[in-house]
Amino acid sequence: MEKHGPLMKVTWYLPIIPRMKHLFANPNDAKNLRWHAGERKCYGMYHHPTDSIQLKKFNDKFLEFGKESRNMRLGLAINEMNLFGNMSMNHGSWLVLLVI
Repeated sequence: MEKHGPLMKVTWYLPIIPRMKHLFANPNDAKNLRWHAGERKCYGMYHHPTDSIQLKKFNDKFLEFGKESRNMRLGLAINEMNLFGNMSMNHGSWLVLLVI
């Protein structure tokens, strides 16, 4: 029986601050990032994440942050995956997504 050694933890990290700076450096992207503050039409229904109750509570709690249209809100999603379909494995792979 061959021994392969301990499992390895692998993490890929993409720096977020340079990516945000790059988004605001492009005039078209910068306009789209501020769209929710100036051009969005409110119909009283949920059409966009900025209509959510959670975001309104966040903006009420942190007034200075909510007033600035250039501030970005990030969403975090985490999910464990079993890549090989073997349910008896003692480890899993985690997918972590950070979205604007």
